[in-house]
Amino acid sequence: MDETSLLEKLKTVVAGRLKKPDAALSLAKLQGDASYRIYYRLSLSDGSSYIVMKLPAGKASASEEITNLKTKPAEIPFVAVDRFLKARGLPVPEIYEVDEAAGILVLEDFGDETFEKRVMDASDDARKIWYRKAIDLLATYQKATSSPDAGCVAYQRSFDATLLNWEFDHFLEYGVETRLGVKIQEDDARTLRTLTGRITESLVALPQILVHRDFQSRNLMIQNEELHLLDFQDALMGPLPYDLVALLRDSYVALSPHLLLELVSYYQGLSPAAGSLPFQTAFDLMTVQRKLKDAGRFVYIDRVKGNPSFLKHIPNSLRYVREAFGRLPDQKPLFDLLTRYVPEWRAP
Repeated sequence: MDETSLLEKLKTVVAGRLKKPDAALSLAKLQGDASYRIYYRLSLSDGSSYIVMKLPAGKASASEEITNLKTKPAEIPFVAVDRFLKARGLPVPEIYEVDEAAGILVLEDFGDETFEKRVMDASDDARKIWYRKAIDLLATYQKATSSPDAGCVAYQRSFDATLLNWEFDHFLEYGVETRLGVKIQEDDARTLRTLTGRITESLVALPQILVHRDFQSRNLMIQNEELHLLDFQDALMGPLPYDLVALLRDSYVALSPHLLLELVSYYQGLSPAAGSLPFQTAFDLMTVQRKLKDAGRFVYIDRVKGNPSFLKHIPNSLRYVREAFGRLPDQKPLFDLLTRYVPEWRAP
């Protein structure tokens, strides 16, 4: 569907569902992200605006394809998860229209200020204020979703060992072999899978909660000085530290080491312990898994989706992993072996 046809369809929505038959409409395409979804801002002559999400036909990320969901969702996951989260009092957008056949959703517009924009050039003192707000929202999210709803698709899928190991392999394939044009030696590949598999075992043994899956600075919007939550359609059961790692080890905004540890401690004061592991250890193990995956994913997005804009964030991701390894002496064999294939970690 081209933009002219989309605008004609939206005129029907505005006249009917939104009850504004006399409003003049304009449509502006918004900057995309790493997904295949396309976003527009629909502006009306009365000054109101809405976000239009256009869903692609038959597209899904590879990780979504191997998520252990037994049956096809009965409805669009974004719609199902949005309804569930809104019922739990969380700040997610109102959905005004769903046309599943056309792959169109019309949503509440939270504006243009992302959390990333607010904190990017801020001082540590200002960042501390906003990151604590984000952690407060995360703790609220975790408490609100602690009682499962078996009918919600988010509770029917999980970060199991298969998915966690697939993401480690994704880094080896794209973050090493594709990015650097090298082939990992067979013996090294077997050892790497054994060692990363041990991290997976530790992660699946942690308390499993409903994780947003991408709780980071580009998916938190600031409107009227309040935070609002987006991009939750891939929510699933996963390890307790997952969303905190996504927030504090965000590839787009690098925190100072002192502020990082202070914010991890702040979160610990709000949330349950990570089972038998010290929370910092659990956080660092999750950092290794998540940020290696991100480094590989950024290459995949470039080579497969034709979007090179995320490549510049690979150094941050790899630096986070190295810092985490520095607090994980038991993982030194894995770090040493990976260092053969990660030039950024080798001394000049």
